Amino acid sequence: MTKAFHMFLVTFAVLALLAVGADLTYSIVATTHGRTPARVVQVQAGPYPLVVSLYTDPAHAGYAMPFAVAPAQPVDGTLSYQVTSIPSRGDVSATAVRATISPDASVRNGIQGDAEITVQGRWTLQITVIGPAGTSEAAVPLIANAVAPAIPGWLAWLIGGVPFYALLVFLLASRWRKPFVQPYRCTAKRALQ
Repeated sequence: MTKAFHMFLVTFAVLALLAVGADLTYSIVATTHGRTPARVVQVQAGPYPLVVSLYTDPAHAGYAMPFAVAPAQPVDGTLSYQVTSIPSRGDVSATAVRATISPDASVRNGIQGDAEITVQGRWTLQITVIGPAGTSEAAVPLIANAVAPAIPGWLAWLIGGVPFYALLVFLLASRWRKPFVQPYRCTAKRALQ
């Protein structure tokens, strides 16, 4: 291969690696709890007043929405939670998804987690609290916006065809490296005459 072609391949590989790194970074940032919540909602789940911190508002469709739930007042005993993101009926064509939660080490009886918001539209974050005073529910309304438009079809075909293009370039480059085989012409007739 020529040096210019080799540099082209290295440049293409570096740009592709940077694009993948940027997408990975955006995905991590979109689902990470920040220091300050974007929206704080106070809800009442039966006898339990709760503070719900949403770290993304509005939520990004297709990504997990980070949140935290904490009791607004100290509670005797322990609380356990179940959190589900529920799509609005008639507005969103999706199914309910149970959120992943874990105890919040900095808040007694608090949790933090990520709720999957699969498509754009109106959603509800349903919080079920199980504690010494019984089981109760609270709902937090959410809106999910589309993050980015889909890539154009021509770009998708261009990216999807990269293995084919690479194979074609490889075959052409290997063909150019080998000298063409000339058919053998018999000159024996002339020698015999």
